[in-house]
Amino acid sequence: MPNDRPPPRPRRHAAPPLTPRPRDLMLVDLDCFYVSVERRRDPALIGRPVIVGGVPGERGVVASASYEARAFGVRAGMPLFEAQRRCPPETVFLRGDHAAYLEASRAVMGVLGHFTPRVEPLSADEAFLDLGGCERHHASWLAAAASVHRRVMEETGLAVSIGIGGTRAVARVALALAKPGGVLEVRRGEESAFLADLPLHYLPGVGGKTRTALERFNVRTIGDLAAIPEAILETTFGRTGLTLSRRARGHDAALDAPTIGQRVAKTRTISRETSFARDTNDPRVVDGMLSYLAQRACGALRTDGLLARSVEVRVRYADFQTAATRRRLPEPSARDEDVLGIVRTLWPVVWQRRVRLRLVGVTLHGLEPKAEKQLDLLASLDVDRHLDAAVDAIRERHGFGALVRGRAIDLLDQVPRTARGFRLHTPSCSR
Repeated sequence: MPNDRPPPRPRRHAAPPLTPRPRDLMLVDLDCFYVSVERRRDPALIGRPVIVGGVPGERGVVASASYEARAFGVRAGMPLFEAQRRCPPETVFLRGDHAAYLEASRAVMGVLGHFTPRVEPLSADEAFLDLGGCERHHASWLAAAASVHRRVMEETGLAVSIGIGGTRAVARVALALAKPGGVLEVRRGEESAFLADLPLHYLPGVGGKTRTALERFNVRTIGDLAAIPEAILETTFGRTGLTLSRRARGHDAALDAPTIGQRVAKTRTISRETSFARDTNDPRVVDGMLSYLAQRACGALRTDGLLARSVEVRVRYADFQTAATRRRLPEPSARDEDVLGIVRTLWPVVWQRRVRLRLVGVTLHGLEPKAEKQLDLLASLDVDRHLDAAVDAIRERHGFGALVRGRAIDLLDQVPRTARGFRLHTPSCSR
């Protein structure tokens, strides 16, 4: 009797999980970026202690310090009066010119884009390059780094330091050891040996409190940390302990799983802040300044093609205590009006003490690429979007100070203006 049953179907076996492609990452950092740009404009500053951020007698913080100034203990974020106390009389203090720094940053990023299309800027002076697929173009990664050094110097007049590694954390440690102006490569498979004898503070994620806690367990080097079982570190420090354990062994899954270029919008923030020339308790000044800073932040969002999910307002009192609060936007946005509405609601909440304010700032969090949406033919005209585009066009042509919106109008009779916007007391902190 013939068998009418169909032949059995071949079994489908589950595809094996994809193994992440080994990658080599190059972390490029511009040495003393602001100072280097100033020295490019004025070679007489070469070899002298230089501090960018403000001039003596003004309040503010150090934005960038030359290595000559760092020899006296000056660091970024240090109050200017403390930097002046530490440095010799011949030290040069400069307020800074962020338009010039932004132009220099764009020029450098353009040079890096010639080496690989996968460039992830972390800040104005730092970027990761994914070297995967570029092996045929370079005899070695050290040769590639030498080419980057040469091209950046020839085309921009600026020097860089470079760290190369298979993970972001290893590349960052290599960069720290390569400064100033050097190159250090850590080959795949050599990460653990490279990290073992280094002090804990070299490992990304180990701050002062974590280092103090680890030293209580007699953990003083990255190798000591790598020798502790993951389970113990996770039990003691939670997820942070697990992350640090993997980094100490040369792994960095938390930071390296995504491809370069896919994670930048999720991890980056855009922040604009400034300190006042004199402490203030005038609500009109505070409201107007926060409105102006919010517009600068939103303009940067639209320039980068990003949207923000939440808005943070931060204030610092005259006694240096800081307070901040954050609120989520109803939906991701880059519109001035959406962000300004949140800012107007938040600043009275965060300013609770009857103490004058020294500094205010706005930070946009949860950034993501702007996605094109299908237009709704029945929806009303998107006036706000077109208005923002028109405002951006005017500012692009005539400068940011040509048009201000919202309560920033209250600053017109109090703060001097330039073509680029208001002349703030700490321009280095108001990008």
